[in-house]
Amino acid sequence: MSERAGVAIAVAVIGAAATIAAAFIAAGAFGNIHFGTGSDKPADTTIVVTGNGNETGSGKDVGKQDSKGPSADQMASFIRSYYAQLPSGTESAWAQLSSSYQSQSGGYSGYTKFWSTVTTVQVGSITNTDYRTSTATLTYTYTTGKTQTEKRWLRVEYVNSQLRITGSGI
Repeated sequence: MSERAGVAIAVAVIGAAATIAAAFIAAGAFGNIHFGTGSDKPADTTIVVTGNGNETGSGKDVGKQDSKGPSADQMASFIRSYYAQLPSGTESAWAQLSSSYQSQSGGYSGYTKFWSTVTTVQVGSITNTDYRTSTATLTYTYTTGKTQTEKRWLRVEYVNSQLRITGSGI
């Protein structure tokens, strides 16, 4: 095989890998966004937050985020405090999402529409997945009385020196 043919094959392989990586990133960034639809928010809500997150860790991040990611304990604490505001504190919780994730989620009206269907959200275990992602077990109780438990990954990063949720999915 000539050197030129080897270079052409290497370029093709790298290009294919980049295309596949971009597809996975796009699927992760835009898939599994769960805010739902619903009716008016009930007057009385109860918030139950439990669980622990004792793993530790840190890492590096790029782009608009600070160079050091939050520790596992910081992420778990942030996730618990985020859900503790919900479903009644949608305005303050919304502010804890990065602007790009707010856009991906369908905007504030879609966000509040989903949370208006929830009376409680319980946070169970939180497991650190990597230096910026944790998986939380969440149990929603809806205004209909139905309950649903899911394992949701949440990407928590520093954006302009503030912790923000920059992505999530199931």
